[in-house]
Amino acid sequence: MSDREPPPWLEDFQRRFGEVLRAPLDRSTGTLRAVTDGYDPSTVSEVRDAARASATERLAVYNRQYWFRLLDVMNASYALTSRLLSAWRFNEHAAAFLHARPPTTWDIDRAPDGFDDFIAAVNDLPPWVADAARLDATWRRLLHAPAVKPYRPTAEDAPRLLSSRLVPSPASAVFEERWRLFESKLSLQRGGYDAAIDAPTAMEPPRWWALLREPGGVRHFALARGEGELLRLMASLPVGEALAVMEEGCSDEEREALPERARRWLAQSVERGMWSGLEADQRSTQV
Repeated sequence: MSDREPPPWLEDFQRRFGEVLRAPLDRSTGTLRAVTDGYDPSTVSEVRDAARASATERLAVYNRQYWFRLLDVMNASYALTSRLLSAWRFNEHAAAFLHARPPTTWDIDRAPDGFDDFIAAVNDLPPWVADAARLDATWRRLLHAPAVKPYRPTAEDAPRLLSSRLVPSPASAVFEERWRLFESKLSLQRGGYDAAIDAPTAMEPPRWWALLREPGGVRHFALARGEGELLRLMASLPVGEALAVMEEGCSDEEREALPERARRWLAQSVERGMWSGLEADQRSTQV
């Protein structure tokens, strides 16, 4: 490969051609339509007419296909959110996200990165939409996570366990289900794309799940409420501090049972491969 800089005319054309590709499609007619009047005339003039299509029409094909391909990826990555919103309404928000944050890498599967945060900031959506997007994003992250060796405690780890933080495996997650979304997500994963999905109802109290990516896909385990809360705390706090936070929120009866339950929950999480290591609390080493 040559290390020479590309000629300025090529950089300029690529920039203008990219602007044509990313031009938003019009939704006012109920279909996605390329707005060719907004194309840069200088770019149009550099594209040849074909026997059956003008230069503008040819550019419109690229413009539409750019968006259709990206929207296909978005719908596949956020299948539950798309089904709950309807593809038309979902595409409206997906297009707004992609226009604000156009893909910057060669890997088109990275285009949806961050859409769950984007959709959570949209104010006029039902409250369960953000949780549906969060579940889709969690599932997607696990499927793309690198393989890591599960953490297995040693005798040398015992004295420092309470003062250290467990490192979550990138192939695991803890999910708090505040709306009835999980069964619908599992149905889609099993290929039930034709089944109707109703708007979810609120869950009180929430359910907790452990998710782990395995060779056959994502495996899930139902967790006790306290178990889910503790595993989430231990992902960001030293083990001893996480236990102290849990204890503060317990009733007298729950506080008495917590040590035995915590030992069992921690052992189960290690056995399932939810951690990838044990590290010292970095806050204690900062001056």
